[in-house]
Amino acid sequence: MSKRAVCSQCNKALPACICASICVLDNQHFLHVLQDPSEQHKAIGTARILALSLSRVKITTADTFEATDFDLDNTFLVFPDEQANTVSTLQEKQKIDANTQFILLDGSWKKAYKLLMNNPFLQALPKVMMDVTDKSNYRIRKSPREDGLSTVEAGYALLSALENDHTKFIPLLDSFNKMIDFQIASMPAEVYQKHYLDPLKGGDV
Repeated sequence: MSKRAVCSQCNKALPACICASICVLDNQHFLHVLQDPSEQHKAIGTARILALSLSRVKITTADTFEATDFDLDNTFLVFPDEQANTVSTLQEKQKIDANTQFILLDGSWKKAYKLLMNNPFLQALPKVMMDVTDKSNYRIRKSPREDGLSTVEAGYALLSALENDHTKFIPLLDSFNKMIDFQIASMPAEVYQKHYLDPLKGGDV
């Protein structure tokens, strides 16, 4: 049986290719996405959108990472907890410049938390979170948190807040929505209704 043809750029099946929707964006702040290995080849993964779109971004896939590979003096972890500052509060407290780096954890909520626990140096980093006013549009994957966002949505929210520009990074969401719309259109309506619209059903968490 022959393998499904896959786009060499976005790593999605050719019918699901999102490359035409990708817009290259010059982001001022470097994003380093630490990806759980289970996410690397998922058809509905969103970190790849950041990798294709942003000028200053890197994805590293592993269970554990070496602290020596990071400049920890000017790095923040994007993770919501009681010690995390919002972007606006962070900018009031200290200067955020082009050398400041931000780490995003790519995986389900459980997998992201596991990455955090498996890498003590991440736990020691100062944390930042976004003021989330809108719920995630990740309609084919659910989070146990009301403020849960996909990786690309988190990247959009973070960069938009840092640069105080909520239109510049909209192409990230356009590519994301194109991917979601294709996946929904490809599944039987009753499957989508049962597994993703039924509030009593769980999600991929």
